[in-house]
Amino acid sequence: MSAIDHFGYVQLNERPLGGHMRLLHLVGDEKRVLDVGCSSGYLARPLVERGCTVVGIERDPAAAAAARAVCEEVLVGDVEELQLPFEHGSFDVVLCGDLVEHLRDPQSFLARVRPCLKEDGRLVLTTPNVANVALRLSLLGGRWRYTERGLLDRTHVHLFTRKTLTEALSKAGYRVVEFDFTLPMPSPVPGMRHGVERIAHGLGRIRPSLFAYQFVVAAEPA
Repeated sequence: MSAIDHFGYVQLNERPLGGHMRLLHLVGDEKRVLDVGCSSGYLARPLVERGCTVVGIERDPAAAAAARAVCEEVLVGDVEELQLPFEHGSFDVVLCGDLVEHLRDPQSFLARVRPCLKEDGRLVLTTPNVANVALRLSLLGGRWRYTERGLLDRTHVHLFTRKTLTEALSKAGYRVVEFDFTLPMPSPVPGMRHGVERIAHGLGRIRPSLFAYQFVVAAEPA
């Protein structure tokens, strides 16, 4: 779960095994990046520090204005309706951090943005795991309550399991090359949190489709 600043924007979470750090790792250094749903630029900023050039897309004009401080350009609008004014092969990476679950038709969007990638480019995304064990147990107990944040955020429109996410990417014209996950864990001792999370992540590999809180994926044009 990402922290929110006093303006209501997502803050960069620097947990080594968290979604933000995993996204930055999968993007790499010195890339030309299309950051879709860039918010206030919380991912664009560290990418620029790593030598990347970032173009953003953001529907909130205020957040887009903040992102322009670090992005080469920020387009404002709904990514499912906005005309993409990019030539084929314009980007090394299309970055969709916590985005696809908010889209009405994520598969169509992923297919539409694919030509923006270079032949050796990659799509990098994170999205919640709707089959997480906590949600399965809640449903078994007859509970399914939407919340302000988290897996059942009220703004989530389209949720995925590992299988349905892989299928959607395949149908949109991608081949998955890396499939990881996050598994945030609380710790009574703050200094031990990273160690506890590392152990949990290792155990989660036994069955990521059950234990993953969030999927972290890199995919290439098929």
